[in-house]
Amino acid sequence: MKVTVFLLLVMLLNHPLYSQFSLNGEIRPRAEFRQGYRRMPQPEDTPAGLVSQRTRLTFGFGTDRLTTNISLQDVRIWGQERTLTHEPSLDLHEAWVQLDVNEKLSLRAGRQVLQYDNQRFLAVNDWSQVAQKHDGLIMRYLNNSNELHIGAAFNQSAERLTGTQYYLSNYKTLNYLWYKTALTPALDVSVLVIADGYEHPENPRLLFMRGTWSTYFQYQPGAFSISANPGYQHGKTPSGQDIAAWYFSLEATTPTLSFMNATLGVELLSGNDYKNPGSAYQAFNPSYGAGHTVHGFMDYFTDIPSHTRGAGLVNPYLKNRFFLNENLVFDADLHLFYLQNNYVHEADVIKKYLGTEMDITLSYSFNPLTQISVGYSMMFGTESMEIISGGNKNEFAHWGFIMLRVTPVFL
Repeated sequence: MKVTVFLLLVMLLNHPLYSQFSLNGEIRPRAEFRQGYRRMPQPEDTPAGLVSQRTRLTFGFGTDRLTTNISLQDVRIWGQERTLTHEPSLDLHEAWVQLDVNEKLSLRAGRQVLQYDNQRFLAVNDWSQVAQKHDGLIMRYLNNSNELHIGAAFNQSAERLTGTQYYLSNYKTLNYLWYKTALTPALDVSVLVIADGYEHPENPRLLFMRGTWSTYFQYQPGAFSISANPGYQHGKTPSGQDIAAWYFSLEATTPTLSFMNATLGVELLSGNDYKNPGSAYQAFNPSYGAGHTVHGFMDYFTDIPSHTRGAGLVNPYLKNRFFLNENLVFDADLHLFYLQNNYVHEADVIKKYLGTEMDITLSYSFNPLTQISVGYSMMFGTESMEIISGGNKNEFAHWGFIMLRVTPVFL
């Protein structure tokens, strides 16, 4: 890997500047204080402290009808390895090539990030130092106000001579279609259809497919904007159970002051009814979507089926953004969390209200390449949160971070 990076650098530095090469970097250390992060603390718990860092180097090249992008990254915790030792940890974040067939049609193949609409179903998940990427092929078609993407992926864990068994806890196949059009100058509508397949955990010859359908409406006549996003899931779980789950979100953003925007929204993800269970699996699962930016920064609900015990989630929220000056932004968010359906504990249906989270963040940009962010969050959980997520509701759950992000442009 070191030799590859060195050869790429030599090629870039010795190539004429007009050759459309680019070389960008990112250095992102983040220090965190954790006491109640992801679950409420126990009385005997002591706070955790750590510093993680993501370092990226991205090579780009573009010429007539051809574009390539290669992004290498190293993600580590400070002190993860002893001094005077080396443990290789370079990861291939992206490596794709795009061929423009003509002005409207292009094909992109390789490892790449997928992000669409509000990133609720296909997202980069950039808060994670590792971030999310996929290996696949995408056809893109753009014609005036219409855009169509068709993507496909087929995964294997090793080169095989026979069979296609896939033993990783990941999808075996992922296929999607995304179409966006502008109905009016102020109204955009997009449709996203995802079909992903998982092997049966005990019988690799069985591939169970799941279908996710969603429509995203965004109306923005001026400074005010409103979006709606209904969705539905059907098909089979990896264990073969029928799926019948639904999703809905509604969000409105408006400037309330000359230096402030307010966003009011609600998100609902259906869950199983443990009081009157049915034969179908009703827990909606946005497997590849954003979590940290949607359901609060303390990450109590990044994996909805697991983190709600399959009972679903209702999340009303209010987000306020203050533009203190051209370089300084302050965010203050409030989230309320409820179970969407009935969950039974010790023969009783628990109360649906889980808790309230408050997040505040201050971000300052020194220049276009350097930004520092500081954040602090608190979770006020209930007895129901104890049952669902663990921990003790009487303990103070809070979390804080400070993060520096530097994105140098070398070429």
